[in-house]
Amino acid sequence: MDHRTRVGQERSNRTRLRILEAAMRVFAEKGPDAPVIQDFIIAAGMSRGTFYNYFNSIEELLIATSKQLEDDLIVSIQAEIESMPSPVERMTFGMLLWLQKAADDPTWCAFVNRVAHHSVMVETQLGGDLRGGISCGELSCPDLNAAYDLVVGTLRQSMNRMLTEKVQTNYPKLVVHTVLQGLGVGNKQIKTLLDRAVPQMRRPARTISRLAAVS
Repeated sequence: MDHRTRVGQERSNRTRLRILEAAMRVFAEKGPDAPVIQDFIIAAGMSRGTFYNYFNSIEELLIATSKQLEDDLIVSIQAEIESMPSPVERMTFGMLLWLQKAADDPTWCAFVNRVAHHSVMVETQLGGDLRGGISCGELSCPDLNAAYDLVVGTLRQSMNRMLTEKVQTNYPKLVVHTVLQGLGVGNKQIKTLLDRAVPQMRRPARTISRLAAVS
């Protein structure tokens, strides 16, 4: 790739991330259904023609924004949990790190909480750990889909509460404790897991604005 092509590609990437950054703010404020294209054009400070060079619809933009945010966090979480041998361990600390991100970044939390779509990486990580836990007997669940919905639904409601109420500092651990109980994990094992320190993400998940700043 020659210099001119590389510069053009970098400029294009920055513009796309600028749109995604604006989209995150608009979706977080208005939800996935209320915005119109003009909302994103104004928020991004660009022409309609430039916007349509990158995205053809609000739905396409919604999926791209969700994927960018969630994939970045999942990659950061996976770096901390992938060496853990037990599906229950990976789920426990994955959920704790997810809720920690929600507490630390209210804009991210509001966006993810209001958008029903989840990225493939989220579904793959959680689904794999649920299947593994059921297969090895660590989890007691009558149905994989019901177990998935229990986890996702509880986390979503917990994120909503964190956005709208002042919660106690150990609230994320209380949420995870409740989820694990619902999945059939014994109280003794839950206590052992939650007594451990939550790992610090060595690759902190970045907001879209930070991605844009370094692109």
